[in-house]
Amino acid sequence: MKKQLTAISIPTLPEGDYPDLRMPGLSLRVGKKRKTWTLRYRVGEKWRRDTLGYYLGLNPPEGSDHMGLVDAREAARNRLDRVEAGVPAEEKAAHPKQAGMTLEQLFDKYEKARMKKAGKGMKTLPEAMRAVRRILADYLKLPAKNFSKGDLRKVRDEVAKSAPQMSDRFMSYLGTIMKWAAQEDHIPMNFVPDTLRVGPGLVKRKRVLTPDEMRAIWAACPLMKSAEGKAYGRLVRFLLVVAQRISEGAALKHGDIIGGRWKQGEEDNKSGREHLLKLPQLALDQLGTGKADQFCFPGKNGKLGGFSKFKEELDELSGVQGWRHHDLRRTASTNMQELSIEPHIIDMVLNHAIKGVGGHYMHAKLTEAKGEALEKWAVDLAKILGGQTRNVV
Repeated sequence: MKKQLTAISIPTLPEGDYPDLRMPGLSLRVGKKRKTWTLRYRVGEKWRRDTLGYYLGLNPPEGSDHMGLVDAREAARNRLDRVEAGVPAEEKAAHPKQAGMTLEQLFDKYEKARMKKAGKGMKTLPEAMRAVRRILADYLKLPAKNFSKGDLRKVRDEVAKSAPQMSDRFMSYLGTIMKWAAQEDHIPMNFVPDTLRVGPGLVKRKRVLTPDEMRAIWAACPLMKSAEGKAYGRLVRFLLVVAQRISEGAALKHGDIIGGRWKQGEEDNKSGREHLLKLPQLALDQLGTGKADQFCFPGKNGKLGGFSKFKEELDELSGVQGWRHHDLRRTASTNMQELSIEPHIIDMVLNHAIKGVGGHYMHAKLTEAKGEALEKWAVDLAKILGGQTRNVV
């Protein structure tokens, strides 16, 4: 027996036809790509089936021709009233494709064109497309020409509330796509460059993990269920020790560690310069073993990704909520400051780009000083963790 149509059940229905028990003749046809409302009724000796509209999800974009259950029943009632009165049936509801290319189709087309052209930027393309599709998930079915500057500002501000840096990164990713779309006449214009970026300026995070929180997270890391989850757990521990970015840690391969030193090339980090770190034993303990070309924290098919789902599991296991991966970096650097390590050394450990004239004249790598700073922090972290440091994942 098929499920009864309700506003709650519709989003989870599998493929098939679902008649509405309250409105005779009305049914929802669930296909692979869309959900279509149809009405079957009789005119004289013949039966007809008309398309009334389309169901576009729980959060349909503003301006879309979404038809929910209540709207479908009303449309069916009106159609039957017209038939009974002898009024000719209305024209068939416009298919979503007739409204032009959707954002989802636009992104697919851009990605194919970009991959075909190749060249600079290919390394970050998968990450960029994942981010744009995830952030604009509620708008993917909306015709690209209907996506407005108001929609963009709404999404920008929503992301900036919890992830200010991602907000700016998203604007950069989308701006590149929309520039191409405007050049190819898929949209009238690219308004992304004219939209203010609010990222880190809107919300400045100050979260530093407490000793109790560090202990709870560290203890929960080896309790992750899957092999990928356990790799993620080792990565979290590693980042707390070395204060590097999660993207850099996830890209780390065993061959990048030589004599206990982690070498990042210019193309391997955000600062665009070579970065050499002498790792303390507490960090090396998290790397495991493998061939030179294998990732230290492997995912199912290569580099580890999908951090958000693993973090949700870790939050539940540890009981620590509201922290972000970048807070590990802030926690480590703040504790190094408490250990009286000089600020410019901490900056070098974090591999911050040197701004202004200094970036032109100061090129020292300070490898030994960075190593000593990390070693000092690792010793202090081991004291905070107590006996947990013997529990290597």
